[in-house]
Amino acid sequence: MNSGLLFVLAMSVLAIAVVIGLVRRKREAAGGVRGGGDGDITAAQWTEGETTRLLSSAELPGLYLLRPRFLSKADGVVFLLIKAAFPRHEIFARVRLADVLQVKIGPQGMERLRAFRKIANQHVGFVICDRDMTILAIVDSREPDQVINPRDQKLEIIKQRCLQAAQVKYVCVYPPQLPKYRELREKILGPAVDLV
Repeated sequence: MNSGLLFVLAMSVLAIAVVIGLVRRKREAAGGVRGGGDGDITAAQWTEGETTRLLSSAELPGLYLLRPRFLSKADGVVFLLIKAAFPRHEIFARVRLADVLQVKIGPQGMERLRAFRKIANQHVGFVICDRDMTILAIVDSREPDQVINPRDQKLEIIKQRCLQAAQVKYVCVYPPQLPKYRELREKILGPAVDLV
C-alpha cells in the first residue's frame, strides 16, 4: 500500500478516536447519559465548555500572584551587561525557543511534529536583535557550579544542537565571571566592530 494512503488512513482513525473520546467525556460529565441525539457534542462545543470552566476558575481571589522579579538577580546582571554591549539593539529576555526557531519546510506529519516538540517547551535567556528585529544572537546565562539533573542536561544539548543547526550565534555566560561588555560584543559581532 502507498505510504501516503497509510498516513491518511491513520490520521482518519486518530480523528475518529478523538471525537469518540470527547463524546464519552461529555456524557460522563453529564452524569453518564447514554444514547440519544441530544447527548452528542462537537469538539467545538466541548472546547467552549472547557474554556468557560477555565475562565471561572481564574476568577478565584488569590489564585495567582505576581512574581517578585521577572529576572533573577544573576539574569538581571547579564541583562545589564548585554544592554551595555548592545545599546542600539533590542534585547528580549526569557524567550521560548519556538519563537526564535521554526521547523523548516519539508518534514511532514509526525516528523514535523517531533521536530517542533524538541523546541516547543524550551527557553533561551536573551535574544539580541537589530532595529529591524533580525536575530543576531542568543545568550544564555548559567551558574558554573549549578547542578543540572540529567533530563535538563539532555534538553540543553538538544537546544544547543537546534541553535547550531539554525546557524545562529549562541553564547553562554557564567555569572559571576562575566566577560567585559566589549568582549561580549566582539564574540557576537566580530572584532572589527566598534561601539558607536
